[in-house]
Amino acid sequence: MLQLFDYQQKLVDETRKKLTEGHHGVLIVSPPGSGKSVVIAEIARLTTLKKNRILFFVHRKELVNQIKDSFIKQDVDLKYCTILTVGKVANRLNILSKPDLIIVDESQHSRAKTYQKIFDYYDDVPRLGFTGSPWRLSGKGFKDIYSAMVLGPTAKWLIENKKLAPFTVYGYQLGDKSTLKSGSTGDYTKKSLDNYTKSIIHGDIVKSWLKFAKDRKTIIYCHSTSFSKEVAQSFRDAGINAVHADAKTPEGKRDKIMADFKKGKIKVLCNVDLVSEGFNVPDCSCVVLLRPTQSLVIYLQQSMRAMRYQPNKHAVIIDQVGNFERFGLPDTDYKWTLEDREKHPRKDSGSTDGLQIKTCPDCFAVIRAECVKCPICGHDFSIEIRKIKQKKDQELRAIKAEQFHIDLIAKKKVSELTNMKELALYAKAKKFKNGWIYHQAKNRGWL
Repeated sequence: MLQLFDYQQKLVDETRKKLTEGHHGVLIVSPPGSGKSVVIAEIARLTTLKKNRILFFVHRKELVNQIKDSFIKQDVDLKYCTILTVGKVANRLNILSKPDLIIVDESQHSRAKTYQKIFDYYDDVPRLGFTGSPWRLSGKGFKDIYSAMVLGPTAKWLIENKKLAPFTVYGYQLGDKSTLKSGSTGDYTKKSLDNYTKSIIHGDIVKSWLKFAKDRKTIIYCHSTSFSKEVAQSFRDAGINAVHADAKTPEGKRDKIMADFKKGKIKVLCNVDLVSEGFNVPDCSCVVLLRPTQSLVIYLQQSMRAMRYQPNKHAVIIDQVGNFERFGLPDTDYKWTLEDREKHPRKDSGSTDGLQIKTCPDCFAVIRAECVKCPICGHDFSIEIRKIKQKKDQELRAIKAEQFHIDLIAKKKVSELTNMKELALYAKAKKFKNGWIYHQAKNRGWL
């Protein structure tokens, strides 16, 4: 059996407590890479010990196989478990044994119709949802599905306590972002993503990888199959073993690619939405983000894929599409909620510490805004900081000088005003409309 870390055991205990308090639905939130499958397996073990039935479902087959392995390792009695994809469950409701507990992984998808169909069918069965980020582009919350939330540790805590690897984000951006357009889903349209990737020189992708992450086992995230294949070819042309895979890659071939990548036979794995959830390769130490997105969920799942903990490991995240500008660094603290939120991520990404970051002009590392020296290359920001302070001081003095002038003009009589500038300042002081200035100037023959 797997030995749970203290924070994982705490998640188990708090979740069970919420159920005993009468909550029909409980959402458990813990960052990607924190070991949610271990927590799920332990809850399943405790449930099946009492011969209670569990229905577990998730949206992808690969995640089903992964949780089965976790259940076996945790000595879960599989006789009392139904483990399927959400589509198969929705199509077999009339023949499946009724569960005593429903467990849903990657439950940020819980608002989908197939999930709702299952929840409605088993409306008297308590449910647990697990996610690394309870966030949807629509802004719709989960309070009608889950009445309570159990929060795990933050990414910062996990890094400090050696449960996630520390990281460096390099913000070496490529492509023309002016081509990106949002669609009805809230994320960028496929057409605009196609146009965006056409503006990227593929050789620059390889050059930046060689500069920031040479020889690291790497996952590259693309938005389309054609682009992913082109990127893989660019790496092969440079003598680097790179392979493309996506959900439509034949299962046998895809399994071999994944196995070869895990063994290190493949250095660079280019993919489209294939290894964003539940894909665990601890010695993968680099990800390259080539898919612009407005989804916080996608950003966290992809950027943190290289942060699985290993001793002395330091992850490299090459964000070449500027996603960090929207969401901050992967260890940003987020204020998760079951409530609805603002739809637009720029207005509300859930961040509690804001986007106080900057990019080093020398090494392109994305660092905290308060850094005087770049912790990666040592670039000295003190000159830039002094220039910014001087500029602000000059602007403040100009504002004060203008206000002083306005105050002087305001003390004059209207008849004492001698030019258009004084008329404008007087109008500003008295909050008169522009029509007053025009009327005064015309009466004086200035127009």
